[in-house]
Amino acid sequence: MRTKGYLDKWPEYERFKAGDQWPPATDRTRSLPRPVFNIVRYIENHKVSSVMNENVKMIFTPQEAVNQATEDPNEALQAQAVTEAASTFSRFSGTVWENIKQDQLNEEALEVASNVGTGIWHYYWDTSKKGGMIFPWIGEMAGETLDPINVFFGNPQQMDVQKQPYIIITSRDMVESVRSEAQANGLSPAMAEMITGDTDVQDEGYDGAKRELDDNSKVTVKTMYWRDEGQIMFCKVASSQMVKPPTPTQMTRYPIAVMQWERRRKSIHGIGDTEGIIPNQKTINFLLAMSALSAQLTGWPKMKINPNFVNPNSINNDPSQPLIDNSPPGQSGAEYMNPGQMSGHVKELIDTFIDYTKQLSSAQDAATGDMASGNLNASAIMLLQKAAGVPIESIKKRFYRVIEDIGRIWEEFWKVKYNTTRRVSVKDEEDNPMMTDFRGSDYAGIEFNLKIDIGPSSSYSEELSMASLDKLFDKQAIDTIQYLKYAPTNVVPFKDSLIKDLEQQQQMMAQQQAMMAEQEQAMMANQPDPQAEADAAHQRQMQLQEQKHMQDVQKLQMQNQGQKELAAMKTAGGAK
Repeated sequence: MRTKGYLDKWPEYERFKAGDQWPPATDRTRSLPRPVFNIVRYIENHKVSSVMNENVKMIFTPQEAVNQATEDPNEALQAQAVTEAASTFSRFSGTVWENIKQDQLNEEALEVASNVGTGIWHYYWDTSKKGGMIFPWIGEMAGETLDPINVFFGNPQQMDVQKQPYIIITSRDMVESVRSEAQANGLSPAMAEMITGDTDVQDEGYDGAKRELDDNSKVTVKTMYWRDEGQIMFCKVASSQMVKPPTPTQMTRYPIAVMQWERRRKSIHGIGDTEGIIPNQKTINFLLAMSALSAQLTGWPKMKINPNFVNPNSINNDPSQPLIDNSPPGQSGAEYMNPGQMSGHVKELIDTFIDYTKQLSSAQDAATGDMASGNLNASAIMLLQKAAGVPIESIKKRFYRVIEDIGRIWEEFWKVKYNTTRRVSVKDEEDNPMMTDFRGSDYAGIEFNLKIDIGPSSSYSEELSMASLDKLFDKQAIDTIQYLKYAPTNVVPFKDSLIKDLEQQQQMMAQQQAMMAEQEQAMMANQPDPQAEADAAHQRQMQLQEQKHMQDVQKLQMQNQGQKELAAMKTAGGAK
């Protein structure tokens, strides 16, 4: 690493990004203006933000195709178990992502990678973590980012980290902490006392790392990984004492992931943006400094005096105090010097340097959103940014590949280290939290495919999502609950409460409608049938008519009988 100059270059890159871009002032340059137009930070911050602009999710699927519709009960049960295992790993990866603060690790590693060219993630088993009430557990996977200046690869020309013969990581730690760890790992107290502080900070490189308290309270700890018959081994050494003896990890992959910002041929270390921007940055700063110096000399030019006619001690900046000039007529005892005129092309040259530097670094105005966008909607801005960000796509793809490598490291940790049941919180298909029991060793014999799912997360993506939802809602293709369900959380942060209230209102309305329907049915059941009433009325009318007819018949019969009797009486009277 020293032979390639990284120990000198990388600290310089860090200083330039931090704004320390001028050499120490000397007696001749202490009055020179030292402006810093930090285009290094501007470009790198933009590109890191662009790479992290999408949400990343790990999706595990069974490596072998499974047929859950088979008639064989054993095969169907096995297919169901494999599918559930892949779903469990996918959900648990989201929980680990949050617990381990993977977004923060990604940001740190990408910032280092954009600056020096190499980003490194390191994962280890932290036995200090414990928890669980129903299922107590000890130990959990933890993660960190490493500075490439503290990582030494056995074969720096090999770009694949899993093909390295060994990897050494150096770090500075407190002496007492290292002694306690060594004794916990079986080192005798007498040997642990031989672990003493040192001042070996020359290889740290960075200015902040070289400045330590002069009390010898820190010691350099070397962690070494190597491969032994396909299995990864590791140990720790400090002050020539074995802090952690050689220990098998029971894993086959190095717990280290490496990303090259830009590939460097035959090197595991990549190329950062700072390396190519520094010459332009120096030129921009120098031109700005000369412009400021020209303005300074023009506004406050130097005074040339003749000490025979003007007392040098009488010169001051008080405009109310006169300057006595004893020079004879025709001569001048004091006069201002005329500075050289600055070329009018300097400003154009500065703007040209800045524009070309941003353009060649894929950080032009269209990509950063600095163009006048008052008349552009979200879709137009997104299209412009997407077109301008095409050169960054290769960096994004390398980032997604390293996330896949990280997912493979996690998978092996879960299958090997998570060998006891623990109750964990995961999210279901609706992104709601749920509790489940997890023991990764149960899936040790199952092989998975890993896919990195990319989703939008920028504000413009949210605006596009909302615009699409608005169109669907206006066309009545979705209802209010569906609209809120698919709306971005950042836009409607209280959408869960709204959905719950709307569902309760719908349930109440459904209950009211059901009650009203029951009441109508009851009323319909109690209400007489009009047809039946008509039939009954007709029947009663027929009965009345029949009764009247019978009465008429009887009346007629009685009349006929009376007439017959009267006729008979008349006949009988005549006979007498």
